[in-house]
Amino acid sequence: MSGRLTIDLGALAHNYAQFHRGNPDQFAVVVKADSYGLGVSVVAKKLWDEGCREFFVAFTDEGKALRKVLGEAKIYVLAGVSPKTKETIEDLLSHRLIPVLNTLEQCHFWSTTGEPAALHVDTGMARLGVSVDRVVENINGLNLNIELLVGHFARADEFEHSFNALQSQRLNAAYSALRERYPMLRLSLANSAGSLTLQANQALKIQTDGLNHLDRVGIGLYGGNPFSSAEAELNEGLKPVVSLYGQVLQVRQVAAGTPVGYGSTYLMPKASRLAILNVGYADGLPRLLSNNGRAYIAGEYCNIVGRISMDATIVDVGELNVAEDDWCELMGAHISVDEVASQAQTITFEILTGLSERLTKVYIED
Repeated sequence: MSGRLTIDLGALAHNYAQFHRGNPDQFAVVVKADSYGLGVSVVAKKLWDEGCREFFVAFTDEGKALRKVLGEAKIYVLAGVSPKTKETIEDLLSHRLIPVLNTLEQCHFWSTTGEPAALHVDTGMARLGVSVDRVVENINGLNLNIELLVGHFARADEFEHSFNALQSQRLNAAYSALRERYPMLRLSLANSAGSLTLQANQALKIQTDGLNHLDRVGIGLYGGNPFSSAEAELNEGLKPVVSLYGQVLQVRQVAAGTPVGYGSTYLMPKASRLAILNVGYADGLPRLLSNNGRAYIAGEYCNIVGRISMDATIVDVGELNVAEDDWCELMGAHISVDEVASQAQTITFEILTGLSERLTKVYIED
């Protein structure tokens, strides 16, 4: 018996519609890391049925797996191409995958094919990408078929930050110059937060209006808030997609002063009843929720007490009507993934991608 991970495909479709607002051709979906841990085969097929035709993965192996599910999709590989890894020309070409070229070496290597590629430029993250200031001259003379220019907001979750406008200006300048050589070139800068920022921030919207752009949505699509708390209102309208449930293995009565869990880190302040759930940190429930997080069961919120262990979590259920085999929400409609991330001192991305394969996935259409 394992914990249960419920993925609401109806909510996923709703969130996708909230982003594209009738223009799905301008939106691609990021499905790397097994669609953030939700199961790429089911998630990608659902999004295809909803009109999505372009997808981003991290590595070639992810692209090969996705190609088995979606025979006609356009699939971009963010790691690009390398003669020294699995991201080889043969793998990419045979599975009709499009590399996102990140370095001049990758550009030279791929130029021998004449096949489509995306070009990633660094506009201020100091992460992946060719320097935006010299990209035009650096690729001059190469036989490249560039169809998409890719950048990445570093601070899109900070709605009004001036660095967003600066990055947008840098990318737009390179885009304008490259379009002289590639007149059908498209522009891709925004992730989930960036997409919602561009919709709401008029200064940025003016800069992108009329451009042939492709937004890349990920965490917001899966129900996570891509913004900091100050910008949480921009996330309104998106629905939770993921719910994590644990099943009650045992209910026990304990006296006041009873130590709970490994290390006896919690002493019961009064007599109560404890429910032991079949979910622990091996399932992806963060250990930092020990004596800190909460659960939702029998219509009430209850505290997690004691240390979360590998396969079990203890919840103080008091006098609630709770019995063995009952199910308890640890994340979902009542306890958002953002709340869990905050209590675990991390980000929503890490919570979702850390969910274990041993959880039983249940897909619903709500």
